[in-house]
Amino acid sequence: MEVNVLIKIRYGRKLILLTMISCILLLSAVGAKLKMFQTVITTFYGEKLLNTKQINKYTIIADFDPVERILTGDENVTYTNNSSITFNALYFHLYPNAFKSEETAPFEKGEMQLAYPNGFEPGYIRINSIQNNREALNYVIMGMGDNILKVYLNKPLEPGKKISLNIDFSVKIPPSCGRFGYGENTINIANWYPILAVFDHKGWNLEPYYAIGDPFYSDIANYRVEISMPKEYILAHSGNCIKKESIDGKIRWTLEANKVRDFAIVASDKFKVIDDEIDGIKIYSYYFEDKFGDIALDTAKDAIKIFNQLYGEYPYKQFSVAASDFFVGGMEYPNLVFIDQSLYREETKKILEYVIAHETAHQWWYGIVGNDQVDEAWLDEGLTEYSTLLYYEKKYGAKKRDEIYKDFILKYYHAYTNTQQNKNSATYRSINQFKDAQEYQVLVYYRGAMFIKDLREKLGDELFFKILKVYFDKYKYKNANTENFIEVCEQISNQKLRENFRKWIRYEKE
Repeated sequence: MEVNVLIKIRYGRKLILLTMISCILLLSAVGAKLKMFQTVITTFYGEKLLNTKQINKYTIIADFDPVERILTGDENVTYTNNSSITFNALYFHLYPNAFKSEETAPFEKGEMQLAYPNGFEPGYIRINSIQNNREALNYVIMGMGDNILKVYLNKPLEPGKKISLNIDFSVKIPPSCGRFGYGENTINIANWYPILAVFDHKGWNLEPYYAIGDPFYSDIANYRVEISMPKEYILAHSGNCIKKESIDGKIRWTLEANKVRDFAIVASDKFKVIDDEIDGIKIYSYYFEDKFGDIALDTAKDAIKIFNQLYGEYPYKQFSVAASDFFVGGMEYPNLVFIDQSLYREETKKILEYVIAHETAHQWWYGIVGNDQVDEAWLDEGLTEYSTLLYYEKKYGAKKRDEIYKDFILKYYHAYTNTQQNKNSATYRSINQFKDAQEYQVLVYYRGAMFIKDLREKLGDELFFKILKVYFDKYKYKNANTENFIEVCEQISNQKLRENFRKWIRYEKE
């Protein structure tokens, strides 16, 4: 009897032990499968949630002097070293310094009269001090036109570590009808503060403010901007207005924007504003002429809805279209686009719609899915220009899309290429390698869109739109490149497509 009890006890212990082992093995297997599944999801679709601890943060407190047109600012920036190397210095772009002289102003010679209708006057940014934990840091201003700020750190910044800097600065806004400057109606405050350069596989990206294209490349960051302006000014801006306060005879606007690449403002004492809502997103139209403010609002609403359906949801609460003293047509910034106010006329309303649809598409291609706009400008511009055609297709039908394609793309592409003796059809190249803005536009915008159109025809609608949705989802809030886009195209389609990229844009894997 004792033996039987002992056997039962031993058997019971073995059973418990075997059960425990089985549970452990089962949990391990489930865990391994879950891990493997998560690895597949991450590899194919990208990280679903951005680790907010790795996002840079800017807090800027600024005050505008309307007489001298000077912004004085204090910027606190928290930077995380997300690389695998240790930094002894950090680099910032000082874009306003491009406006210090006529030689470095980011306009082609033939544009200077349009950019400065009342004659050239300089604009610039001055750095007064830089501190870390109230300890002064050494720095040097360098690069073409003094457009790069190098800040020496008092101790090395190791991988995964953070640092917080305070930069005291002032900005002189020039009389320029471009991204940065003022005209008769608006003050365009864009690319105006010290912004961190991107560190990637190439190292620090320190390109100057070129006259051609949109020479910007930045990481996602969280912003809080408090800007004090005269009471009569209305602001169109990135992000959301958290509050407005009357302080010392001015209005202090507190603005917040999370997970955006930049922060811009258009200010005017003449703005009229209307708004509406689509898909839970507030759409604002800032304008001067009543009839065309409605056209701008309707175009933006329809574009947001169309691109939401085609690519993925616009993840912000508001989007603003602002008529501006801006002679270059349109320019995209997070949650905000500048539109040349001279397009708000009866004879140019067709162009107005096209430009607004194009700039709205940039909220997906550049804004949410970023890329190096200096070295690979075709990637966002080609997708955006073709997205403009999709706007017309989904809103008006294929016949209208084809008409727009013929009138706005093919006609100008062939008119240009047929007159060029020394033809260089390479779309994939840095913007400083294009001879002028016309060549850049023809090859980057038009040929880029022609390539995306050809890709759609080759793959068919089901695969094509699945590719764009997966590409958007995978690189949302990240910076992508041409190689990343090819990989998604080939994975989804299960086809070899590199030859198409080589043929159309002259892309060769580095």
